[in-house]
Amino acid sequence: MRKLLFLLIISCLSFGASAQNDKKAGKVTYKLKMQEARHVFLAENNVRAALNIYRELLQDFTNDAKVNYRIGECHYALKNFPLSVEYFQNARKIDPEVEEELDFKLAEAYHRNGQLDESIASYNSFNTKASKKDKKFYNITNRIAQVDYAKKMIASPVKVTTTNLGENINSRGGDYAPSISADGKTMIFTSRRSNTMGGGVDKAGDFKYFEDIYISEWDSVDNVWGKASPIEGKLNTVGHDASLSIAPDGNSIYIYRNDGEAFIGDIFKSKKRKTSGTWGTPKPLDKPINTSYFESSACLSADGNRLFFVSEREGKKNGAQGRGDIYVVDKVSKTRWGLPKNLGPVINTPEDEISVFIHPDGKTLFFSSNGHLSIGGLDIFMSKMNPDSTWSKPENLGYPINTIDDDVHFVLSTDGQTAHYSSVKEDGMGERDIYKIDMSNYPILNEGVATSLSILKGTVKQGDDKLVANIVFKDAAGKEVAKTVCNDDGDFFVTLPGGQKYTIVASVEKYNTLEVVVELPLGKGTTASHTEMIELTKTPEQE
Repeated sequence: MRKLLFLLIISCLSFGASAQNDKKAGKVTYKLKMQEARHVFLAENNVRAALNIYRELLQDFTNDAKVNYRIGECHYALKNFPLSVEYFQNARKIDPEVEEELDFKLAEAYHRNGQLDESIASYNSFNTKASKKDKKFYNITNRIAQVDYAKKMIASPVKVTTTNLGENINSRGGDYAPSISADGKTMIFTSRRSNTMGGGVDKAGDFKYFEDIYISEWDSVDNVWGKASPIEGKLNTVGHDASLSIAPDGNSIYIYRNDGEAFIGDIFKSKKRKTSGTWGTPKPLDKPINTSYFESSACLSADGNRLFFVSEREGKKNGAQGRGDIYVVDKVSKTRWGLPKNLGPVINTPEDEISVFIHPDGKTLFFSSNGHLSIGGLDIFMSKMNPDSTWSKPENLGYPINTIDDDVHFVLSTDGQTAHYSSVKEDGMGERDIYKIDMSNYPILNEGVATSLSILKGTVKQGDDKLVANIVFKDAAGKEVAKTVCNDDGDFFVTLPGGQKYTIVASVEKYNTLEVVVELPLGKGTTASHTEMIELTKTPEQE
């Protein structure tokens, strides 16, 4: 009996020691894994990997407020806003004091999840506890104003209709950054679908397919965009290749390339081969457009004289206002650009300005920003050039164009009737889709001017030789209204108000200057176009 009692005591002591050791080991494991996940989240910027570690911890520490809070952070970073709200709420139920930022983070998640009243309540809760320093740092007053603004804009929607472009364009992956030629016949965009070049996944980033550029042509019979396919030529690689814009004349494309080695966030240009119709090898733009900083988003004016682009370059000498800023650079010769100029504090803010688009009228700028008053995240804004060449205060395009999610890559047709952009909506086919916007009841361009634009294009030659001519366009009164320079193929392209007569003045050194009068038609329901072939003759001394 004594022997049995002794064995029972020893067994109990062993069990107690084992339980204590297991508990101690569990605490060590918890601490190490929490540290590992935090490092992966912050230092390596690998949100999905961090989330996987937190999910493992959650199996053994279901009621741990910190684990739930960190999972909420991960879902917010991944834009899974409903799940972000759920886990932040779980953390608050378990321990309302788990983190000083909890109410602030929950307010952000509520906002992006469309729970606007709850967002304001959570911001107010954070505000009552925050120090003066924190109130200023987190800018709570402005954040509450933004949520109030969202409520106001949603209550008064603008008169537009948005339509998903469907399976010919969109996929289960992300589809975004649409750009359309001025004649409305060619669209390029970026996609992260399974048939991208090499079908590779970005394991060093977000574990999604690498970006590739896709192209679609307008089907004028069925009035739909044709089935999109990877663009032909040498534009797509096994790394990230994203479309920035197609030039208004449809003959060149600006792309973004990031291969993680030689090119890390630079703007490239590819030209369309006239004979084969394929696209040439992209070449990086020279300095000072490309720098050691990230350059993204580029859009050429219809006359080819100005390039608008986004850069993260820093420093007062660059006029930098914040993170990503919009710059403009003027062409000084056929092959050379001048010095880029920051568009200044009216357009740029201390936050991000991205996805810039200059309308073919050359005077109306569209871009996305989270620094101006928005409905939520990045919103699309419009600014118009004043007579003194300054820019007007940006206007929010309103709801439902802008939503509580990020709304980017807005482009507007030459006639101002149709827009396209990328957004996340309930009827979406994947992560982010491209939508068409019927703007016919929402005229945002200057009435009677931009809405009547037509295309005037042509070629200057002498026999079989194509000439790089200087082209000036004059109206019926003889006033210069536009000018441009032909490309290497002798082609010129410009958009002007239709239904008027213009004089085209073509001049090249050692050739006789020629003036040609043309009547530019005005389209009805489509953008009209006129093509002029100009034949120059050599001066007598060159004969």
